[in-house]
Amino acid sequence: MGWLPDPVHPAVVHFAVALPVVAVLFDLLALHPRCRSLAPAAPLLWLLVGLAGVAAYLSGQAAHEEAVIPQAARSLMEQHEEWGERLMVGLLALAALRLAFWRLERFAFWLRGVLLAAGVLAAGAVAYTASLGGKLVYDHGVGTRLSLQGGSPAPADPSHDHAPTEQR
Repeated sequence: MGWLPDPVHPAVVHFAVALPVVAVLFDLLALHPRCRSLAPAAPLLWLLVGLAGVAAYLSGQAAHEEAVIPQAARSLMEQHEEWGERLMVGLLALAALRLAFWRLERFAFWLRGVLLAAGVLAAGAVAYTASLGGKLVYDHGVGTRLSLQGGSPAPADPSHDHAPTEQR
């Protein structure tokens, strides 16, 4: 399909990173009595988070097949993949819990607190996994046009903190 970016993983992961933050924000706002009307949106946002996690994982698997991984980045890539797989399963489980307990949340304040804490932990795990992916791209050139064409990216210059010039 010509309308999808190639590779699709960088486009998909931005949703997977941003949505947990938005979902936690809705959870926090819904705790305030004036914002209780936002509460029904939170489980639906968590469902979107779970689906975005699946999309990010699957697109990452496809991107991994095409990219050339430098030897120095292989352990980092394995770590990123493991966290991505765990997150996909965990985010789907959290989404299922949020939908299952949706009616009970409004009655049990402690349940809202537990689910909020789980959401904050999930958002933190997503941020950590995203930082691993960022290191792969910005420190090792994984997924850049050069690595997708089979070239060897130039080593990162630690004195410059900016994106590589060849992004896609």
